Amino acid sequence: MRFPESYLRMYLLGVTLLILSWAGVAKGACAAGKEPLKVVNSSILRVVTLNMAHGRKDGRNQMLLKGETIRNNLVELAGLLDRADAHVIALQEADAESAWSGKFNHVDFLSENTIYSCNFHGIHASNRVYDFGTALLSKYEFQGAFAHSFVPSKPTTTKGFSLAALDWNPAAAPAEPVRVKFASVHLDFSRRSVRRSQIDEMVRVLAGIEGPLVIMGDFNTDWQTEDSSLKYFAEQLDLTVFEPHAEGFATYGDKGARLDWILISKQLKFSKYAVFPDVVSDHYAVAAEIGLKESDDD
Repeated sequence: MRFPESYLRMYLLGVTLLILSWAGVAKGACAAGKEPLKVVNSSILRVVTLNMAHGRKDGRNQMLLKGETIRNNLVELAGLLDRADAHVIALQEADAESAWSGKFNHVDFLSENTIYSCNFHGIHASNRVYDFGTALLSKYEFQGAFAHSFVPSKPTTTKGFSLAALDWNPAAAPAEPVRVKFASVHLDFSRRSVRRSQIDEMVRVLAGIEGPLVIMGDFNTDWQTEDSSLKYFAEQLDLTVFEPHAEGFATYGDKGARLDWILISKQLKFSKYAVFPDVVSDHYAVAAEIGLKESDDD
């Protein structure tokens, strides 16, 4: 059966409006008085990802903490991020001004108190008590940034991802920079079916994006689980993770779950990978050094 062209146009318009309705609320800025750098001139890219737990550190709930305590927690976190000296930081459970976590913007606070003067902040969950989502921090000026909020997954809060690009020159001599896209993502913790749906959304959005990808965040799943959503995601976009079966990379909980991951596209390769032992959240931060794969690399 062939539908009239007018019906097809109406259908495509409806799909477009539906996609736009899921776009995340976002803002990006570079702190005043700090001139952002334009191009990463380095043979490697250093990246870090952390679920920052709304600034509560290892506290039971951010609503039980004073604003001063949360600020002190973020000062400690800022010190860790500065020591990492990364090109890009990915954050999850990153709060804008929220009644439940001190009534100040945590991402702007980190930009003002670290070497990372630029940020992009996607807000995925919002009500009278909170506004939070995912974020990216850098000393470098982001390009082409956008945020995407997944289809709401009640009763859990809406999740999503933020994406932005940096220009990278990995060669010793001046050359045309490579534009690398970085994403900070947070998936639902409660249901595998929701995570799989969120990954399908992310694949649809990212499949048409050209160039190298570095995707970081709290996936709330591991590689070992049968029918792993993380493994499915890597297969869909032809991404690589670092030693998925290795021990020593646990990021959450007493049972040593590896829920926080860094995935890279096939143009890239890992040269270093580590989990920081510092307690600045209920998750541990993950760091990696990434290089451009040469033609003779496996």
